[in-house]
Amino acid sequence: MTAGRQVPLTAVDTVESRDGGCVGRKRVRADDPYLAGHFPSLTVYPGVFLIEGVQQMLELHLDGTVGGIELVSVESARFSLPVLAGDEVEFDTRITGERPLLSTSTNCTVDGRRCARIAATWRCAS
Repeated sequence: MTAGRQVPLTAVDTVESRDGGCVGRKRVRADDPYLAGHFPSLTVYPGVFLIEGVQQMLELHLDGTVGGIELVSVESARFSLPVLAGDEVEFDTRITGERPLLSTSTNCTVDGRRCARIAATWRCAS
């Protein structure tokens, strides 16, 4: 993501700060326009949208707005369960490092079951 760009999707609905990181939530809705045609008989939320959710949550947590943080690398991403329409994803993220480079370790869960684990590095513009 680059500062000032228009975000085509809302990948996180809420963000709460906690010691060492933040927790975000996203309700997956089948009628979201960016999911149209994505496995029409079974709406599966793409894994890349989970990574986008981590980025948007980090931006909102750190700066209160979307933009200004870009993905440097994904060290690992393991997707263990599909996220489906109607699910609410919880992003539990630990943040380490100092600006301009931050590392995150995120467990994504639905109803307490892990659906993804993502480790990534981000560059902050400010």
